Amino acid sequence: MSGTRRLVLPLVIVIVLAAAIWGVVAAQDIRPRLGLDLRGGTSVTFKPVSPNGSTPTKEQLDTTIDIVRNRVNSKGVAESEVNLEAGNIVVSIPDVQNPDEVIKAVGTTAQLRFRPVLEVVGSSQPEYKQGPFASVDCAKPQTWVDQIDKDAVLCLRDPGQDAPEPTAAKLRMGPVALGGTDISSARAELETSGQNGVTTGQWQTALKLSGAGGKKFAAITGKLACNPQGDPKRQLGITLDGVVINNPPMADSVQCNVGIPGGEAVISGQTEAEAKALAPLISTGALPLSLTVLTRDTVSATLGADSLHAGLVAGGLGLAAVLLYVLLFYRGLGLVAWVGLGLAAALNVGIVFLMGKMIGFTLTLAGIAGLIVAVGISADSYVVFFERLKDEVREGKTLRASVDRGWQRSFHTLVSANTVSFAAAVVLYLLAIGPVRGFAFTLGLATAVDFFCAWMFGRPAVSLLARTRLFREGRFLGIRAAV
Repeated sequence: MSGTRRLVLPLVIVIVLAAAIWGVVAAQDIRPRLGLDLRGGTSVTFKPVSPNGSTPTKEQLDTTIDIVRNRVNSKGVAESEVNLEAGNIVVSIPDVQNPDEVIKAVGTTAQLRFRPVLEVVGSSQPEYKQGPFASVDCAKPQTWVDQIDKDAVLCLRDPGQDAPEPTAAKLRMGPVALGGTDISSARAELETSGQNGVTTGQWQTALKLSGAGGKKFAAITGKLACNPQGDPKRQLGITLDGVVINNPPMADSVQCNVGIPGGEAVISGQTEAEAKALAPLISTGALPLSLTVLTRDTVSATLGADSLHAGLVAGGLGLAAVLLYVLLFYRGLGLVAWVGLGLAAALNVGIVFLMGKMIGFTLTLAGIAGLIVAVGISADSYVVFFERLKDEVREGKTLRASVDRGWQRSFHTLVSANTVSFAAAVVLYLLAIGPVRGFAFTLGLATAVDFFCAWMFGRPAVSLLARTRLFREGRFLGIRAAV
């Protein structure tokens, strides 16, 4: 391969690569995945707390994140994100009309628990305002700590109600027998009978329990079944957020000290609406950790659009200033820097577009800042190369010889500078949280792209131009002492 072809080939590669990336972006109409600070939305950081106050385990955190994600999705929120950052759970909700409703569904300390019922008292009974029942007011939100290992007095919530009625029945209940994590799934279904599975037309809520949950369930139901029919102590209360959402009694077929084995059970005698309301409460209420809101940030869609506009303007002005600088100081070589910076910008932005589509990378205002800072890094690469080249020319070498020698002398500087920038971006990405990680990611990406463009475009382009008569004139290179 001739010398000219060796110089042209890398130029073709980098140009074709940039064209291919933008061809894919245009063909698939890919748009960048914007963060909440650019598109508007709400971000809430929750602190997870285990029931006994110990540090949450990875399994508890993973389970909580999955449940929270399901709760958000069940509200019809598109493109929401639920992530674990520095031990906290961060929920990002974009473009939602009523974020309070979603946050309430996600962040409340909803915990599903099963407690044996010890006593049921109606509002007309004298005991309703006496003894342990006196301290509980069903008209007010639950404020006391629901301790899992002690008895509790809770209010019964009617199906379809968001909160108990002021005159709701109060239930005194024993310590928690099962937790939400013991439930694998719950669904509403039509009751069937006989070997042919003929439906009876009655609705029920079918439960599936985990292996450990099935054993606990058999034990507690076997204990409850030892009470006579009609005794409140034959009921198993299901509580959510410190409120009784159902208290089904044991069926006649449940035997004392045997209970309901097999890890499956049904709650029968329900209407269709009751079954369909209860099933999702059980299936999505199995939150193993309490969630406390630490921070909440809301950005309106208008403010997000303004932030995006300001970021683009800042980037454009920064790029224009750099282009003007290199043109004034390096003249003809400045044009090489123009094209090189343009290629780097095309590759950076195109890759950000593709990564948003392929791996869900979200571009934030901090990410745009990383790209803007990278413009200076890219310009530095050309400045270092051009200054070395001018030094060689001033020392009396020919322009063609100066290009090779100048590139060799600047190469080690470029490697060191880009390595330091890239390493700093990697460390920042690994240790930082939130938008700072976006800044670190785009900075690292742009640094790598800069070195690629300097290697594949900068040196070959200058070498080719050095073979032309026009560029052999020192003034065109911004060098007063011509070669």
